[in-house]
Amino acid sequence: MKKTTCYPLTFVLLSLFCLTMFGCRDSSEPETETPSVALPDSLFLAAAPTEIQPISSLKSDAQEGDTVAVKAVVGGRKKVFVNNRAVMTVIDATLENPCTKEDDHCAMPWDYCCTPAEVLLTNMASVQILGADNRPLAVDLSEVENLKPLTTLVIQGTVGPRTDKASLVINAAGIFVASE
Repeated sequence: MKKTTCYPLTFVLLSLFCLTMFGCRDSSEPETETPSVALPDSLFLAAAPTEIQPISSLKSDAQEGDTVAVKAVVGGRKKVFVNNRAVMTVIDATLENPCTKEDDHCAMPWDYCCTPAEVLLTNMASVQILGADNRPLAVDLSEVENLKPLTTLVIQGTVGPRTDKASLVINAAGIFVASE
């Protein structure tokens, strides 16, 4: 018995499907745009918050909802910003970064790769900027001009949910850029 192939029919049906799905849009219809989300105008502060606490102390003592202020450096990982979300990793500014020494030619000094992992973990926090829905804004912080790796910030906000003593999430209400 001879097999019959239906390639021409399959090609025609596939072509019609593609035209229907992708090629038959009325050109008079306006294209829908995704709404633009921006950081709040009040986020960047003109003066540094006071009563700064070390991240390591906050990890020991802070409770969810506590108002806190930390002086921190954008860093701690190779990738410090979350794509399309207002979330970043920071390291306590008092922690020395051996990767920035003149004799060290580290390609990514913001990752603190020369610092022992247990020291990093003790001094690292996540910072997020929340929207009205209490979720991180859909903003890529890597595109914000004054938020670059190794920038020193003073961040004021509230402590987010604490899953354990090793993690610390700060919901930022204000950020002062101390150095760029």
